[in-house]
Amino acid sequence: MNILTLVPPAEGNVIRDVLYGCWCRGRRIGGGTIPPLSLLSVATTLKQRGHSVRLIDAPEEKKALKDIETEIEGIGLIIILTSSMSFKDDVALLGKLKKKNPRLITSMFGSHPTFLPKICLERKEVDILVRYEPEFVYRDLADKLSKESGLWKKVKGIAFRDGDSININEPYPFIDHLDELPVPDRSLLSKGMDYFNPIIKRTPYTTSVTSRGCPGKCTFCTAPAFTGNKVRHNSARHVMHEIEYLLSLGFREIYYRDETFSFFNSRNEDICRSIIDKKLDVSWICNIKSGTIKKNTLALMKQAGCHTIKIGVESGVQDILDRSKKGIKLEDTRTLFRWARELGISTHAHVMLGMPGEDKNTIKRTVDFVISLDPATVDFGICTPYPGTPLFDTLIEEHKELKDKMGIDWDTLHVSGYLNKYFTGMGAKELEKAIFSAYRRFYMRPGYILSWLGRIFSDAKAFRKVLKAGYNIILFCLIGEEKKR
Repeated sequence: MNILTLVPPAEGNVIRDVLYGCWCRGRRIGGGTIPPLSLLSVATTLKQRGHSVRLIDAPEEKKALKDIETEIEGIGLIIILTSSMSFKDDVALLGKLKKKNPRLITSMFGSHPTFLPKICLERKEVDILVRYEPEFVYRDLADKLSKESGLWKKVKGIAFRDGDSININEPYPFIDHLDELPVPDRSLLSKGMDYFNPIIKRTPYTTSVTSRGCPGKCTFCTAPAFTGNKVRHNSARHVMHEIEYLLSLGFREIYYRDETFSFFNSRNEDICRSIIDKKLDVSWICNIKSGTIKKNTLALMKQAGCHTIKIGVESGVQDILDRSKKGIKLEDTRTLFRWARELGISTHAHVMLGMPGEDKNTIKRTVDFVISLDPATVDFGICTPYPGTPLFDTLIEEHKELKDKMGIDWDTLHVSGYLNKYFTGMGAKELEKAIFSAYRRFYMRPGYILSWLGRIFSDAKAFRKVLKAGYNIILFCLIGEEKKR
């Protein structure tokens, strides 16, 4: 079957990679771009099955709608990773492509199709939805579609319209052994693409995921519902195979996108020792949850090439964290940042304002806390109740009229607090001002600016990266986000 996997064209800087959404856009992400790893994994699985598969990363390849329209002839199935904030735009795109190729079967996977399939299928531009983990569902779907029979309607994990009715098939079981998934084939990406990320130290870089599932109970997070509470991970042997494969392709750095890389410290220590023993020249980044790692493991990671850890700080107020069932203690977060400083590992803090119970005072305490942690970089966002989260379920239960009117899109994502009034003591305008204020307080400190100027002048290679990221962040601090036209 001829299949197109597509990252849709976009206005401005957009990141689309992880399965469950919560993507970012605009100046506040410092100009960062990330390879479409989830789509790449689907494309690789289909390619290995014998299908003719092409992947187009339209934003990175600088392709507009008209360019995609010229390439849609002869394509039988198109696959797009969508989410709550991109669904409206993605559906419109599929409608236009269907007009160019009426035989085209349109499909989507991601958070919105998974948790709101009936609402998604009300749009006639969408033919088939794939829910939860997509690789093996698309494998079975493409196999059945290529035989041009009705057997595809029995595939587990899909939802579709059949006349006037909407059918939602039983979910496909979660993949227990992730080593069964193929290593994503980076040759499917167009040659010469140079993804940029402000926290990356060496290029070219790529991304990887070595686990799925999360045992956490965070009320604001989609991941546990999307990938399950049971944590599944690749073996150390599989991870090492991928590292050596990526190095053979010329990649020098890997950004691990696991929800919490430090859930697997015993495995990770084996990986680190293998990297050290084999003297592999690789640097990497990962996500760490405070309270889940020991200092000696962190030191081993540093020795094996880890230069930056990203940490979900979320709030500097323990009561706010507890209300949202984050499952961390402020003291553990302080300790983790201190250890990183002592070991020479850079840190990035993820922070959410407007969480349940938030007010002006708790926001000030959170920003004070983040400044005291002294991370190299930080991103502040507004807590958003995505479909699939306990926070969303509670909100809809109490305000049923909101279910079809979420209104999340690229212009409101993470910088607009129009729903937070239902679970905080703050209005939308107050929260939006708080985001800008938080960025200004952190990034516009004279000492912070001087420290980055020092890095620029001491490291010529860092000049372009810091200049590009800093320009975007400072613009956001001064005038906010650029609205989509």
